[in-house]
Amino acid sequence: MALSKKSLSAPCCVQKLFLPPTKLPHCIRHRQWKLRASQSPYSASSEVSSDALEQALGEEEEVLLSEEDFSSLPIGIPKGFFVVKQYTFSAEKDFDWSQLGIDPKDAERLDLSPRNVSLPIALMMADPIDFPSFSRARKACRKGNVLIHRGALKMDEKTPESTIFDPLMCVRGRVGDRLYPGDTVGKQVRIGSGYFPVLNYKKPPFELPVIIEDDHWALVNKPAGIVVYNQRNGGHGIMTVRAALPFVLAPPKVGTISVLRRPASVHRLDKPTSGILCIAKTKPAMLCLSRQFHDRIVKKTYFAVINGIPTYSNESKISSKTAYELGVDVDPNDLDDWQLIDSPLDEKKAVTVWRVVRSIKSLHANDGYLTLVELKPKTGRYHQLRRHMAWVCQRPLVGDDEYDGGTESAMRFRDRGLFLCSTR
Repeated sequence: MALSKKSLSAPCCVQKLFLPPTKLPHCIRHRQWKLRASQSPYSASSEVSSDALEQALGEEEEVLLSEEDFSSLPIGIPKGFFVVKQYTFSAEKDFDWSQLGIDPKDAERLDLSPRNVSLPIALMMADPIDFPSFSRARKACRKGNVLIHRGALKMDEKTPESTIFDPLMCVRGRVGDRLYPGDTVGKQVRIGSGYFPVLNYKKPPFELPVIIEDDHWALVNKPAGIVVYNQRNGGHGIMTVRAALPFVLAPPKVGTISVLRRPASVHRLDKPTSGILCIAKTKPAMLCLSRQFHDRIVKKTYFAVINGIPTYSNESKISSKTAYELGVDVDPNDLDDWQLIDSPLDEKKAVTVWRVVRSIKSLHANDGYLTLVELKPKTGRYHQLRRHMAWVCQRPLVGDDEYDGGTESAMRFRDRGLFLCSTR
């Protein structure tokens, strides 16, 4: 379907903002946020004063809805959602989608008529900025961010305007829903209420230390032997990081916009791996952090104990400056040398930068030594660090029952778990 993304007018629709025109998505697109302990620029919410909001965003301070403004927002569906923008379609005017550039065949396929259109098309007509494409409008419907009110809104006794959404006349908009003249559509978001939803299970019986957190994101120290989340037919029950998060993290403050129903991990660590795990509490944080992980902006550091003395050559030696230029988290002014592994895995490029930190004697280890190494992966292939150490350096990680070769030395360490930790 060929749809135009140019700015469109919607004479059959009246748009009303409950929040200032400075929208959160704009702040996300134009602000770079790195993992650090400073104040988050998503301080994801808005005040009714547009000038105050713009000033606060410029200073990267936290912006929240006041209790008065928070209580004045129309209530959405389900509980916890509030309408931040509404689109009222005139009962006297027909729908006009001609400016969207929809092909007549597509219009016939979508069963569009002057008095009856699909919800995604109505959203594109009403707000081409927030819904510039058919896929964007469909995505908003699938995520439950659209509320349909059949007929006119109720009159607010405090103001001479019709702004009250009658729950009996409201439904959460779905992609296949139809819209008629006189209907009102609300754009709704989940706003923090100061608590997580009631859980129907007890706190998981393991510790999950919190390293740092604010209203939008957190870092936790994942213990070894615990999965991040339940996979299909995983059978882990409540023994997951995701199940434990509501018990260890503080909920976002009241008025925080676009909060997640429950905190969720942005990335994952293997079950036997311990260390730092990044958590998102709000949708903007999840979006921006996920993008940083996807684009390799976030740089990771691991420490591991190797069974033996790893093999390497002078040809694989690189300086700290070269390692820094490769894109890993290394001080370019450091005088220490690093080792480079550039060995494809599963027919895909895989690069790991590593160095020996120290070695200690061990009666049961290969070569009579256990070696502590620092690992910095540039790529993120499946079991990359474990396979590179075992296959390229010929020395597996201690406790790695999948790649240790099953030797007598390896079997002595298996019951102690995998010695691999994400530290930064």
